[in-house]
Amino acid sequence: MYPLAQNSRLGTLEFHKIYEEYDGPKLFSAVNALGLYYLIYWIDELEEGDTWLYVPMSYGRLEKLESATRSLRDAFLYPEENSIFKIYTSFDGEQEELALLTAEELTEEELPPIDYRIECEFTSVEETVPAVTNHEIHISKSGRRGIVKLDSISKILDGWSSLYDEFVRTINISDRLVPVDARPGSFIVRLESNHYEKVSPVIDDFFGILTRSEDIHSTLIEMKIDVDVVKEFLSLVVDSSYDFKLTPLIDGSSPHQLSKSAAERILTELKTSELTYLSSLRVPQADDLKRVFDVVIAKSEYQEVNEFTLGITPRQVAYYLHAARMLGYLDRSNQATSAGMQFGKLDDNQRLKSAAMRFQSSDCGWTWISWASGKTLSDIPDGSGFDFLQDCVPTLNANTARRRSKTLNAWLKLFKPIIE
Repeated sequence: MYPLAQNSRLGTLEFHKIYEEYDGPKLFSAVNALGLYYLIYWIDELEEGDTWLYVPMSYGRLEKLESATRSLRDAFLYPEENSIFKIYTSFDGEQEELALLTAEELTEEELPPIDYRIECEFTSVEETVPAVTNHEIHISKSGRRGIVKLDSISKILDGWSSLYDEFVRTINISDRLVPVDARPGSFIVRLESNHYEKVSPVIDDFFGILTRSEDIHSTLIEMKIDVDVVKEFLSLVVDSSYDFKLTPLIDGSSPHQLSKSAAERILTELKTSELTYLSSLRVPQADDLKRVFDVVIAKSEYQEVNEFTLGITPRQVAYYLHAARMLGYLDRSNQATSAGMQFGKLDDNQRLKSAAMRFQSSDCGWTWISWASGKTLSDIPDGSGFDFLQDCVPTLNANTARRRSKTLNAWLKLFKPIIE
């Protein structure tokens, strides 16, 4: 069985979560390199292969399905972009056929049962093993004085959970933290997971980097750890004024401690480093700025945005949605923000000025300005996108940097006259 399609139109897919399994996954979600999610539902077994329905969706909607607040059938009857892929994959993986459908074209036999919902407890992508209590988090007030506040504790634990998810992603497994119990002593909570022994070396390396590395930012990039997730966790420790301690409950492992002052120092270093280094996820790859504007306007008017309305491939649609998110016009679920709603009411000149100011203050824009030793976009040399990416985005190879630079140079050409 080959449940994951290899069709380039969908991008490079990886399993996200498996919800139902019988002789292989039958209902699961997948995600591509651009962060676009698909819900995948098995509908038929033919003589030499299987047929599946793939529906693209935002992470927010997928979470609603996972929490059983919406039925599985709704996902296919009311897709966010009204585009569904019907895909045949042969058992030997040699053959694949893709057809693009709308919700209206699905037959009753192809739809999930009425009111069928994803169970709250879904199967990990990794082979299921018993969860074991394997580490505890100790949160204490700096100086040992004062009462720890519940809202601050929950935020720090959420930050640790996100950081743990990032560690798991770097070694290509699925695992999650589950609280077991808590006890007095400032605040101590025990946590369990299925694969902590695999994640533990990554955690050790991470805390080792924080205490010993001369260049924390570039080392995290080399480890493929999202620096934004690390910054968020550090910010939570700093803002709470608490100290964080992780104590493994397995043999041969040492505890790791992070004080508020240390978190503050590391956070400052990371922010300073970001003036010269940039994550590739922060770099747009949507050459046609007018089309980016069209996406924002359509979203502000609650219209569909897909390959048909834009006249491009699904992968390119993802690029333009990403660009609109990067400029702050769309949120994580690709819905218009307040800035996006306002954008739809502006004239063409005002839209260009709005986008120029937003790009200038974005991570990508500001890093480019800093690289050019400037103060605004007008200080950046024309056509310098490739040199900038080579110097400041070390994770991009030369060919990818050259493609991405076309977007940057095209945007700069339009923005500079507005800024000057």
